[in-house]
Amino acid sequence: MGNETTWENIDRLYLLCQPIMQVESLSQQELNGYEVLLRSEKNNRFPQQEFSTMIQTESGNQQLMEWYAKELRRLCQKKPETRFSVNIHPQQLLWQSTWSFFETMAVHKEQLQIELTEHPVRIQQESFDLSSALAKIKAYGYVIAVDDIGCGQNTLSLVFANLASVDCLKFSLLPFIQLDEEIGFSFLACWLKVAQKYQLELIVEGIENREKMVQLLEMGVHLQQGYLWSKGERL
Repeated sequence: MGNETTWENIDRLYLLCQPIMQVESLSQQELNGYEVLLRSEKNNRFPQQEFSTMIQTESGNQQLMEWYAKELRRLCQKKPETRFSVNIHPQQLLWQSTWSFFETMAVHKEQLQIELTEHPVRIQQESFDLSSALAKIKAYGYVIAVDDIGCGQNTLSLVFANLASVDCLKFSLLPFIQLDEEIGFSFLACWLKVAQKYQLELIVEGIENREKMVQLLEMGVHLQQGYLWSKGERL
């Protein structure tokens, strides 16, 4: 097969849509949009190994992005007033097929938010510059979110270096569950100040009970996501 990479069971993939909620009070909550999560029908989990293999080559990434485009077009046409957040691994920004995806899907740019995941680029190219890539995505008209801020490469420095391109920050409480959630809320308070100062949206993930929802509401965090509302659904 040489450098060719294909996903034989790509038709067994599906997108799980987890709601992002706009929370105004204990009694007033409405859907803000969905994060679309890649899942395999084999075990209903993220197909980590297969995904990692696919995005290492242009051919594999192309197959994956063509599948994504087909599924996202269906979702956008089914729910034309709804925003969908799509995760993009920085590695994918090396491939022309990802840029073809951005160009093709620009017709739905008002509905799509691009989430930059916290993972580093594994195959280095001297010509690749992340800030330039984000600016190029922004030029297509997409909303850009930095996912899992504070984790991996998605640092405060990355945010500050790309303020002209970034629209939204996503913070997860999940890493703090086994540590100290109060420390997690302290980190969140700092990111909330950053978001407020630079007029960025802030979405907090990992909301699993009403107590966390209330605590966030008291902090002034209104965009919330987590199992409290749904583990996700197929639309």
